[in-house]
Amino acid sequence: MKGLTKRLSCIAMAAIMIGSLAACKKSDKAPSGLTEATNNVMEALIGRSGKKLKKTGDFSEGSLMTIDLMSDCDAVSAVMDKATFEMDADSIKETKKGTSVKVVVTLPDAGAALEDAEDEDEFIDAIKDQKEKSYTKINLTLKFEVDEDKYTLTNGDDVVSDLFGGDLGEVNAAFGKIKGLPDPTDEPPTPSDDFDPTPTPRPTDPPKASSDVYDVIVYQDDKTVIHFNKVDSDGVHFTVDNLAAYEVTVQCDSLAIDGISILDYIMSDKVAAGTSAEVVTKCEFAEVPQKIGTVSGQLNIVDFDDYSNTYPALFDTTVIDSSVAPAPAPTGTLLYSDDYLQVYFKELTGDGAVFEMVNPTAQDVEPRITALAINGRNITDPTWYDCELAPHSMGNLVTIQDDSIDPSEAVGTISAQFEVNNDVSQYNTYYATVNTTVIDANVTVTPPALEGTVIYEDSNVKITCVGLSPEGPILGVENLTDVGIIVQAESLSINMIGIYDVYLSYYTAPHSVSRFLAEGEVDASQQVGMIGGAFIIANPAERKGNYMVHLDNVVVDASVTVAAPTATGTLLHEDKNVKIYFKEVREKGIVFDVENLTQYSLTIQDRGVLLNGVEPGIATLSDSCAPHSVTEVMLSCSPDTSTPATTISVNFAIFSWDDSIKHYEVELTDKAIG
Repeated sequence: MKGLTKRLSCIAMAAIMIGSLAACKKSDKAPSGLTEATNNVMEALIGRSGKKLKKTGDFSEGSLMTIDLMSDCDAVSAVMDKATFEMDADSIKETKKGTSVKVVVTLPDAGAALEDAEDEDEFIDAIKDQKEKSYTKINLTLKFEVDEDKYTLTNGDDVVSDLFGGDLGEVNAAFGKIKGLPDPTDEPPTPSDDFDPTPTPRPTDPPKASSDVYDVIVYQDDKTVIHFNKVDSDGVHFTVDNLAAYEVTVQCDSLAIDGISILDYIMSDKVAAGTSAEVVTKCEFAEVPQKIGTVSGQLNIVDFDDYSNTYPALFDTTVIDSSVAPAPAPTGTLLYSDDYLQVYFKELTGDGAVFEMVNPTAQDVEPRITALAINGRNITDPTWYDCELAPHSMGNLVTIQDDSIDPSEAVGTISAQFEVNNDVSQYNTYYATVNTTVIDANVTVTPPALEGTVIYEDSNVKITCVGLSPEGPILGVENLTDVGIIVQAESLSINMIGIYDVYLSYYTAPHSVSRFLAEGEVDASQQVGMIGGAFIIANPAERKGNYMVHLDNVVVDASVTVAAPTATGTLLHEDKNVKIYFKEVREKGIVFDVENLTQYSLTIQDRGVLLNGVEPGIATLSDSCAPHSVTEVMLSCSPDTSTPATTISVNFAIFSWDDSIKHYEVELTDKAIG
């Protein structure tokens, strides 16, 4: 489904939002422009937004078509919804020709899920059930051209191929074809004995519903003239006069008919040099209007051979037929209004919460929801459709929630936060915050109670330990502020045993209570005596206020006896902060036990490894260990498991993100492990 994108999570979110605590490797080494450019590329790739991707650099029409195909495949969406990425700032290479950086994408093992899946539904279920420890990693190298601190991606086709050309390509080939069309590799059916050679008459197609035909210029410059023609069952038709001496591809950024934005569309049509051609924004109308009153939007004129010739063709409201009545006024309860956006709450449906978004400007505005609370209860992870609003138009943004939302629930109050992309605004991207707003004063709202034992509290947030599940600890979070904040677990331990690769990174709406699962394998049968770890508390609208808190084994239940854990394996390194033990070699990497001797959450990363004197493929390690705990971590790589491991050479970087433990490196050469 076009535009259905889940926000990037965990490290990706931290890299974008946390600022000085950004979860990119050693962010102090990465120029801010490079970090922003890398995040923009990766967000567009994982979200499979060709529209955003083409703004980051040079991509062929084939690569953009690949992105479009991937965005329409539900099976690929199931994988990419769980994808995260991490930029390695230590891999940055700067030359006269440009700058490159390595990025590691962590995502479900689509190949493994595909092997056992009989159909698309089984594949999606397998992806949902897959544990993070079974995820795979894809290593990308992004190359940028730099001009006055502006970074432009130059190897876009290679990046698209590396990310989508392997298992994801197989998934798309299996499930991404248009339903109802035959597979060209299928053998033709064999005629049976009762085969009737008389051809069956082809049914007559019903006439297409179509508006009146017009020829109204909506945009023109010295290179391009765009005429609006009509609306029919296929979509919105334009004629484009290409006055340039090169072929262009016309794509749609936004479009509104009679003040209502079209939010689900596809368009990529070529127009040869010096010619005119019809182009169509393909979309569906519940009912095709006979007459068209106004048109607004933005079409992009793309030259894939010379990206410098690419530019937006923006047209504000153009009158097509003045006899058509204007769009109706927005409905619902006004939640937020500024110079660039108005937000109205309309209703709860089986699909989720419905908001009507109004763009009062002469430019595109793209809002998305980041946090939502209904009657004081934070929605765990609202996802969203792209909502690109054309100039002076409105459209519905529908958030999709899990089963915690009952569409029959009476809505008394709402709080929320929206991220708004707007070229008019001097901020370009900003946050629209909705503090607790009364929707229906007749509804009695009883704020939900925060469950569990309080393990951390300050003026902004309260965090509790609720209990354990086989998927990980369950935590309660109360946002005590008037803004949306992110709560992210940097590390966690239960009874001094660290949780490998724990995941918890969620937005919380103002003055709301949440119940979150911190994903990570634990023994759910144990009683929780102590919990340790670190949390990043982040306000994406004001990065300077972001901070990290360290929990050094907070007592949850004093009646539970907690014995200090014992690390296993060959001791490789010991200092005042950490002990590192080699444990074993597995098919997907090299496993270590890390004993954190400090009161702070420590991050351990690799700077290169040799196993038996040989590089075990591309290696990646970036894991955090809770205070005073033992955590099993894995350096992901492709080791040779057919030969016993006897020696290891490895360089580690050790630090905490907030510099409680200053960064230092440990170099180990030819350590015996056999």
